[in-house]
Amino acid sequence: MKFIINYKIVVISCLLFLACSKRETTAPERKNLQEAVFGNGYIKQEDEYTISSTINGLITEVNIKEGDLITPQNLLVRIKSDVPNVQLQDAYVVNNDAIRNTANNSPQILQIQAQINQARQQLILDQNNYDRYKKLKQTNSVSQLDLEKAESQYIASKENLRALEESLAQIKNQLNLAAQRSKIQIENHKAQLEDYNVIGEKEGQVIEVYKKKGELVKIGDPIAKIGSGKYLIRLYISEDDITQIEVGQKLVVNLNTYPNHGFSASISKIYPGFNKDEQSYIVEAEFDKLPEKLFSGTQLQANIKVGERKNVLVIPTDYLVKGRFVTLKDGTEKAVLIGKQNKDWTEILSGITEKDIITKKK
Repeated sequence: MKFIINYKIVVISCLLFLACSKRETTAPERKNLQEAVFGNGYIKQEDEYTISSTINGLITEVNIKEGDLITPQNLLVRIKSDVPNVQLQDAYVVNNDAIRNTANNSPQILQIQAQINQARQQLILDQNNYDRYKKLKQTNSVSQLDLEKAESQYIASKENLRALEESLAQIKNQLNLAAQRSKIQIENHKAQLEDYNVIGEKEGQVIEVYKKKGELVKIGDPIAKIGSGKYLIRLYISEDDITQIEVGQKLVVNLNTYPNHGFSASISKIYPGFNKDEQSYIVEAEFDKLPEKLFSGTQLQANIKVGERKNVLVIPTDYLVKGRFVTLKDGTEKAVLIGKQNKDWTEILSGITEKDIITKKK
């Protein structure tokens, strides 16, 4: 029996076998590695604040939009104020009445003033009568009883005048106090009315407007976000890394608005407390040179340089097998002890040396 061999098939099979068995190879090498701490965050302005409503009502005017520059006392938003206006007008009416009541010709004052004038006339009569009775008593022309009656009448008239004068002073004080209180009510209503006109607090730029004309607002509802001052980098750092961060350290920042460019910056502030809302520590940094265009709220990622390690034995990370083995040239797997790593390089603490050749399986 003869066997017919197809040599073309044999040659192709051999080539495929060689290609399949071929492995990429490398050897561990020594490198100087930069150590960095990762953080993510966003851009903010140095002084950012949110303007919130202090009353309930309907927005009737919105005089701002994102990007507008504002100055103090700019009217940003107006809220419907029918009720406060009516209350203010009523307060003016009450105040005008109260002021008229303090005048010397007001009915209350004129009434008691008339009583005082009458009491003074009566006091003059009673005093003259008492003086006359005293002279008559010296000649025994009147009895002791008549003298005492005249004296009692004189004392009663004098006491009545004193009481009326005190009453006039008290009434004037009460009327003046009522006028002052009504004036305070006017100021209170004016202040309440000012709450319906949302005014800018300081110079800045409108970052975001949350409400539109015709919308209802409640007390505490945010209306607009205003920013001023220089741009800052706000970073969130994990608990594991915060102890490595110091003021003055350099970092490279990648902004989402500039995906292919890194910007250099320096750590300027480390907040001392743990932020429970973000479950991290907060760090601020300043750009060494500002990007051409920068927007508050831009998301970013940053690598903070915390040190440099020299002469570190490393291999490409994709040569690791199962996270803790490498494959030697002869195909055997060797366990290694690894240190720090990133997507490109892995530190080798023990298990292989520069003399070993390792392969990467496909």
